[in-house]
Amino acid sequence: MLRASHSLLLVLALGLVATAAAGQGGSWPTVHQQALWVTTTLEHRVSPKTSLWFDGNWRRMGFGGEPQQVLLRPGILHTIAPGVRIGAGYTYVGTAPYGEVPAPTPLREHRTWQQLTVTHAAGPAAITHRYRWEQRWIATVTTGYGYQQRARYMVRAQLPLGGLTYRSRAVIGYLQEELLLPVGHGGSAGRFTQNRFAVGAGLPLTARQRLDVGYMNLWNAIASRPANEVNHTVTINWVVTSGR
Repeated sequence: MLRASHSLLLVLALGLVATAAAGQGGSWPTVHQQALWVTTTLEHRVSPKTSLWFDGNWRRMGFGGEPQQVLLRPGILHTIAPGVRIGAGYTYVGTAPYGEVPAPTPLREHRTWQQLTVTHAAGPAAITHRYRWEQRWIATVTTGYGYQQRARYMVRAQLPLGGLTYRSRAVIGYLQEELLLPVGHGGSAGRFTQNRFAVGAGLPLTARQRLDVGYMNLWNAIASRPANEVNHTVTINWVVTSGR
């Protein structure tokens, strides 16, 4: 079994390599800009193996002054074996023209999604792998909906930060890397169009609530403009579990 330090280094290396490769960006111009993502993640257990799940995202550019996105993602999760869960749900996304290379009009998107998560221990660290498949219907305010598909892979490593505590509970540190890959859509198929590398800390507010605060380097290749954007993003996530 991997030691915790090896697992954290593996996630860090994957994130740095993917971020560096993404940042090359070909001949497209690349813009660097700041963003703020505020998220609420809720899980309500309705049985020992099944949970209702929701995450809502309020995404802004700069220090919150310019709108970027609103994302609402309800779903259901089910444990099929220790450390193995499947899930499915729906997502609504509203995207405003934003940043230095804005889209010409706002976008509206509806998605369905299915996922598999596998969690295992590596010493004191918990390693989570998430495989998600999305079906996407995207439209501008003036056109009809187009259909896309996308595969996503995320790996996250988290562990207690030594003896550091908050409200008498252990503070966790985390590293997270996610790659997004369109599938079956012309020139974008077969190449990554988004990379998200994040690092941060989780502050335990109560036994069932945690506040994750971190930094995310988000690279996004936007073929419709065409340009690369690198969003240096402050992330705040209120994580809540409830129920059985």
